[in-house]
Amino acid sequence: MKRKLLFGFIGLMLFCVTGLDAQMTKPQLQAMYTSYLREQGYQPEVDSDGDVVFKAEGRTFWIDVDDTDLQSFRIVYSNFWEIESLPEKEKVYEVANYINRTTKVAKVYVNSREDDVSMDANIFIENPEDFKTHFRRMIDLLLFEIREFRDKMNE
Repeated sequence: MKRKLLFGFIGLMLFCVTGLDAQMTKPQLQAMYTSYLREQGYQPEVDSDGDVVFKAEGRTFWIDVDDTDLQSFRIVYSNFWEIESLPEKEKVYEVANYINRTTKVAKVYVNSREDDVSMDANIFIENPEDFKTHFRRMIDLLLFEIREFRDKMNE
């Protein structure tokens, strides 16, 4: 009987913890992300949109703080390549397609309204805290793909 009560209590606690995760607010997510980034040596800030902004290797990234989808984690490097001509835009699409086709997780896209290029890495996670396991690999991948994009554009 005690064993059943103990397992029932443990199950209830796990349910409550999972339920709390599902109810994380934007300020709680911001605090979790900024705390982790500070522990890792970054100097994060929360921008006017509520996203967490930080620098890695001299480049400014931001974490999309989305309290409507706690099982998604997204890092963005925006507006890193300005498109100056139509022929260049054609090459941008060619290079973006190559990177999107050959790379896991990272994707490149053209911001048509501003005529520039951004890149992001987006993963699905079980719980919001799980981003920590993947964060460094996502940053390394983005940094690698940014260099690859620039190299291919300059060929």
